[in-house]
Amino acid sequence: MESANEQNWIYEIIANHTLDIILIVNQQRNVLYATPSFYEIFDSTLDELRNRDVFNGLLHPDDRQYMEERHEKLLETGRPSSTEYRVIDKFGVIRYFECKTTPLPNTEDYLQVVAIRDISERKKMEMELERRKKRYEFLQDSLKIFSQDLTSVMKVSDLEIRLVKEIKFIIPGAEPAIHILESENPIETSLPPLTLKESERLDNKIYFKIGEQNGRAYILSLNESSTMEKMDFIWLETLVCYSVMVFENLNIMENLMNQLKAALQSKETPQWVLRLLFNLQEQQRLQLSSDLHDTVLQDQIDLFRRLEVLKYRKDIKLELIEALSGIEQGLLDSIHQIRRTCNELRPPFLRELGLEKALENLFEYTQISSTFKITFLTKNPSQLSLNEEITIGIYRIIQELLNNAAKHSKASLLDFEMRINETLQIFYCDDGVGLPLEKLKPSFHSMGLSSIKQRVQSLNGQIEFKSKPGKGLKVMIEFPILLLGDV
Repeated sequence: MESANEQNWIYEIIANHTLDIILIVNQQRNVLYATPSFYEIFDSTLDELRNRDVFNGLLHPDDRQYMEERHEKLLETGRPSSTEYRVIDKFGVIRYFECKTTPLPNTEDYLQVVAIRDISERKKMEMELERRKKRYEFLQDSLKIFSQDLTSVMKVSDLEIRLVKEIKFIIPGAEPAIHILESENPIETSLPPLTLKESERLDNKIYFKIGEQNGRAYILSLNESSTMEKMDFIWLETLVCYSVMVFENLNIMENLMNQLKAALQSKETPQWVLRLLFNLQEQQRLQLSSDLHDTVLQDQIDLFRRLEVLKYRKDIKLELIEALSGIEQGLLDSIHQIRRTCNELRPPFLRELGLEKALENLFEYTQISSTFKITFLTKNPSQLSLNEEITIGIYRIIQELLNNAAKHSKASLLDFEMRINETLQIFYCDDGVGLPLEKLKPSFHSMGLSSIKQRVQSLNGQIEFKSKPGKGLKVMIEFPILLLGDV
């Protein structure tokens, strides 16, 4: 008897102090018993609950039909069932509950034991996570579209319009504006010194310096309160980074066009102009590769690591883990693509490996995704000692030959040979469809073989093309070896 009393005392302690709710209801859903935690949430007495359907006044209206159908099925099958639903507590607040109902079909009036747990905090976290996921995807899509649109921007005014438009669309209430400040402008004196891409905060505004042109500074401003979330600010910094690079490129293009207007008065583009163009191009590729690696890539890796940590939390549901895994794979693909782009913009270890080894790596990598076979032969490679400018120039020439073969030649075999004697000679031959004579003539506006000719010319070399339709393409390139280190 004492043992039974002790056991009843233990049950009473559990019932009175458990945070979860335990109900006993009959088949009419009248409550016969409820633990005290139930009354802390709902403004009802046990006498009231005995004479009314517990669903009345407690369930969220949108979940009522689902819960009634579930209860009918539970009585029909006699099997335990778990589910989630919403209720309205005594303060009118919507809460999320998780319950497991165990039917007792052999009892009078078909009793059921219902164990209920408040999962409102967990659901809030899941909904916030889903919101962040959608926001992140939205911001990523914005950057992708913005970067694509920048390829058609040819004037600073177009860049201003596109930048302001994107910020207005993504961050309502930001009120972005571009200020063009002259040195004597009084507004400029109230701003701290601004450096490119870096933000400054003043009087509830955020300022970014986009660039300078003809002695005028272009400043982006927006409301500070509009970028409270970290991911939004990272997006904004990336957007500004893209814009700064385009602004710099537009400046370079304008300066170069002014020089080229004078240079193109002659029939042949001077070697120094070509060399300048290609050197600036490589500098921009290096800068873009570095910016992508140090900003966008690192942000992607940081987000990937956060997702990994989040995915293994014990309170995350299986469906959410699967969704996170999908995002994780998307991030991995994005990281791989950014790394690949960085490598294409600036070939890794070109200086350390030397030209011969770098070309071998390029051929091996290209052949993985190509339908043609590549052979590469070198003679007297030990005599080859080139500076970085020549090395990258020859590397780009070979890249362009490979691109031309992949896009146009329909070749099955590409032969490359590099000889070092009194001069450096490069021979290329393929068994593709060849080219008509008129396509071998130089054209300043074309980007294929003409680009190769101009690169060779910029390095003080000579190039010759031989081709007929259906007879493949042969290219002979020669550089004076004594001048290679002096170019």
